[in-house]
Amino acid sequence: MDIVLDSVGGETLQRSFDVLAPFGRVVVYGVASGELTSLPVTSLFALKSVTGFSLTAWRAAAPEQARQEMTEVADYSTAGQLRTAVHARLPLTEAAAAHRLLEERSQLGRVLLLL
Repeated sequence: MDIVLDSVGGETLQRSFDVLAPFGRVVVYGVASGELTSLPVTSLFALKSVTGFSLTAWRAAAPEQARQEMTEVADYSTAGQLRTAVHARLPLTEAAAAHRLLEERSQLGRVLLLL
């Protein structure tokens, strides 16, 4: 593989790195597993790379670009061109249950709180 987008971390990051082709790259943008993995220093000699991405850091580094691109994404969503999986829709009174779902990291999609 030439590129892997990893939001899990932990063992998945190690496996992602292992399947990269020479000059491939893993982009880490989350740690859903709750654990970081230390890749061995010798990994640096494998002609592969790992980099991170943070939406917060991106917005701080390029605020105008971030604002324009987030507006574009919002427009796609409003036009119905983006879809997302929804795992659960819960009333706001069940916010504690929603937090439990997120903390268990077992949901397969968004958890929505409804008014």
